[in-house]
This record gives sequence, C-alpha cells and structure tokens, in this order.
Amino acid sequence: MLHRIIERELDALRGLLDLEQFHDPGPGLPWEFMQILRDLFRCDLVEFDRTRPARQLFLLEQIVSASREYRTGQPPDPDYWKLYWATDACNFPDRTGALANVTKLSDFLSDRQWRASPINIEFGDAALTREMSMYFPDEPGLTTRLMFWRGPGRDFSERDRLLLTLLRPHLIAAFRNAERRRQMPAALTPRQLELLRYVAQGYTNAQVARRMGISEGTVRAHLNHIYDRLGVTSRTAAVTRMSTIGIE
Repeated sequence: MLHRIIERELDALRGLLDLEQFHDPGPGLPWEFMQILRDLFRCDLVEFDRTRPARQLFLLEQIVSASREYRTGQPPDPDYWKLYWATDACNFPDRTGALANVTKLSDFLSDRQWRASPINIEFGDAALTREMSMYFPDEPGLTTRLMFWRGPGRDFSERDRLLLTLLRPHLIAAFRNAERRRQMPAALTPRQLELLRYVAQGYTNAQVARRMGISEGTVRAHLNHIYDRLGVTSRTAAVTRMSTIGIE
C-alpha cells in the first residue's frame, strides 16, 4: 500500500527522520517538525495537545495551520469536559487505554452525527470535519495526542492511517527528544565554555585568569553566570553538569 509514496512524501519523510535538525523544540513538538507532518498528510491543521482530563486541565495546545498558535489553559469552559467525556471520539485513549491505535473521527461518527454533536456545535470548527489522531505514552493521568484535521471532502485514508501507525515510534522519539531539549539549561557562551573547560582540567581561578587574560574577579563573575545557567552552585557540580549534557 505504501509503495506508491511519491517523491514529495519521501522528502518529507527524510526530513522527519533527522531529529537533530530541529533546534527549537517548540512547546510540544518542534514547529518545523509539525509543518512537515502537515505537508505529508495534506492537512489544513495539525494540533498537538496535552491534557489532564480527570482534573479538567488543558496543559498546552500547539497548532500549525496557515499560521502558528500556542495556548495554555484552554478551554476554560467546564462544559467542554462534560461533552468530552460524553463523546467516544474524544475520550477514546482515556476510556480504552489503547494508545497504539491510530483513530479517525469517522471510526466513531458519520459526518451527519459529527456535525450534530454537541461538542462540535459548541467548540468545533465548521471548516474542519475530517480528523485523524495518534496518542503518546505519557505520565499517568496525562493525555497527549497529535491530531490532523481537514476540511469537508476527502477523509483520511487507510493508507494515511497505516503511514501514521508506522511513524508513531519516531513521533514518540521526537516528542521525547523535544522534552529533553526543553529541560536543558540555557546555552553557555564560547567564553564561558572556555573557562569551564579550564575548571574541568583542575585550574584555580588565578590560573584560569592568567590563561584567559582576565582578572580573578572576572573569573568569579563568569563562574556565577555559569552556575545560574547550569542550575548548580559549585565548581564540581558545574563540571559534572557539563559532562551529563554533553559539553566537551
């Protein structure tokens, strides 16, 4: 079924596989990564969201359409959660725990049923009627999903579902990679890196000052900035942190 992938799709797939090219991790997934997915599946909109349904919390919503949007704390209306739990298409991962399944809106509702559903009437977008979702493993109580939306017309095909299923392990890796990058400390300047390397080699502040042509006071000031950026409070901890985040 997938042997008919065209060159445009192959280029998009190649782009997805190189996670290190995405320097900005985005709030959920890298923005460029989501744009590639939008092009690959020919969507009008791709949405990544993370919620805690049992507590009626919307932690983040990241959207790529003709523009980029990022929101937290949405939606504020408690009626949304009442309708969420009443709609099988929405609460599928919470209700079943079947995170490996890629689902389509049409698995649960006909076009007519979706248009008439309370959650669509109250919170939906009339311009978006076709949807496909994949789900990410996450902490207990968190629901994390990637949703692909199209306007009226051609539904997502079984080929689309199979392709997204095959891509799912890579998308999970992309999310974990983005999470890791978001947790890394702010980058050190080249001058701070040079100083920290001397510290890692065991040089004293006076020795570092002589080698770098600066005063001991400036060395101490640089070290304090480094501690702040690395989230540590000592020379030993800074050197250890430098090693754990891969600074050479």
